[in-house]
Amino acid sequence: MAAMTRRGSLVYYLASWICGGLFLTLAMYLQERASPEGMGIGPTGAGAAIITTYFLVLVFCAFLSVVFAFLLRLCMRWLHAERLWEWTLAGIILSLPMTWAVRWASRAADATGLQGAARQIAVLLFLGVRGIAEHHALLGLPVAALTASVLFLIHRAFK
Repeated sequence: MAAMTRRGSLVYYLASWICGGLFLTLAMYLQERASPEGMGIGPTGAGAAIITTYFLVLVFCAFLSVVFAFLLRLCMRWLHAERLWEWTLAGIILSLPMTWAVRWASRAADATGLQGAARQIAVLLFLGVRGIAEHHALLGLPVAALTASVLFLIHRAFK
């Protein structure tokens, strides 16, 4: 555990989950307000919709946010990237194949007809965000940029 806090990994991955979830929730809420068809994110009251959506995003995006943070840190170390704009751009670029992977995995889960426990695991890992990946793929770009920016600041603070 000491190594996890010394390098800031615990803070880094928690921030990816908490901040990334908040950014996604706000993006979904803004999309709900801007789009005539909306996203169907919950109760009609703004406060209730945001809180409900944030809770669901935290549950269903936990795995993907940790994967995003891990891959981002790995790429940035490999590239020796030490600037905010590099991390932000890399976050945007990384969100594209991750969105494609969620779409592919959700279609594969449907094609194989997963049932029971396997279906529940798939829902927790990636199917919870399939609607966003399939219908609002560009929504992830600003979310990834903001999340990568926060992760850069945390990475730099513990360097």
